[in-house]
Amino acid sequence: MLKSFLRRNTYNIQTKFLNTLFLRSVFTGSTTGFKLPLPPEFSQIEDAIEVFKPSEQPASISYFTAKPHYNDLLIYLDELFEKYRNAPKLKRDKNSPTLWILKDHLSSQLGLKLKSTQYRNITRKLNRLDIVVPETAPKLHDFLELFRRIDLEKKKKELEANKTPNRYGVSYAVGKRKEAAAQVWIVEGDGKVFINSVPVADYFSLLKDRETVLYPLNLVDSLNKYNVWAKVKGGGTSGQAGAIAHGITKNLIIHEPSLKPALRKAKLVTRDIRSVERKKPGLAKARKRYTWVKR
Repeated sequence: MLKSFLRRNTYNIQTKFLNTLFLRSVFTGSTTGFKLPLPPEFSQIEDAIEVFKPSEQPASISYFTAKPHYNDLLIYLDELFEKYRNAPKLKRDKNSPTLWILKDHLSSQLGLKLKSTQYRNITRKLNRLDIVVPETAPKLHDFLELFRRIDLEKKKKELEANKTPNRYGVSYAVGKRKEAAAQVWIVEGDGKVFINSVPVADYFSLLKDRETVLYPLNLVDSLNKYNVWAKVKGGGTSGQAGAIAHGITKNLIIHEPSLKPALRKAKLVTRDIRSVERKKPGLAKARKRYTWVKR
């Protein structure tokens, strides 16, 4: 309502406002600091004039779009691409693409919900920038690090590859099999093996379980070279034996990395992911059915 009034009476308002400034100059000698109260219509006119004052210019050209942060990011990535268009590029392997931050995490950082097409637009532009040689554009790659996803499996393998025995010559590793998990320590010694503070011969009553535990040591002829301590829990006897053997294998690689090819050939390095298949409703076991009776 006020805006329609201003459109119809712009000339009158400006005239009254100028009269107000004239009155102030008469009483005070300036257009500011007038102490005497003015009629109510003059204060309303001054408030109305504020509408016509120029507002601040938005900081971004995407300010009035639906998703300004998303559009600003695209514009900035395009500017970086133009800046490094003539920079030397790398040849990347298509079988090992760069892992970028997931869509949900990127959406939370931008403060909006990205669609799949919008996420693909961002990653496509990031891939174009990622092939620039890092030595020629270190600041660019520092910026791209904000969008990289941490590969946990790769980090885990790097940490395991860099493991070394401590200052006492003791190495530590965790082995797993089925539902069992074992913490295993190895140090050079005379071949003693203790499981949960009990000798291996007393802990495992079955011969096949004892053979499973000692198989990695027998394979590389190190049965009387190392002492083994293990804490194991969960699962049954076969699962616990497999978990301890897995832990011993990882410790042997820490002490002697040259043994890894032989241990890998025996399929001891990688955890055995096989487990018992669950029972199904209506069946006797995982696959076994009850005997069908006609009557």
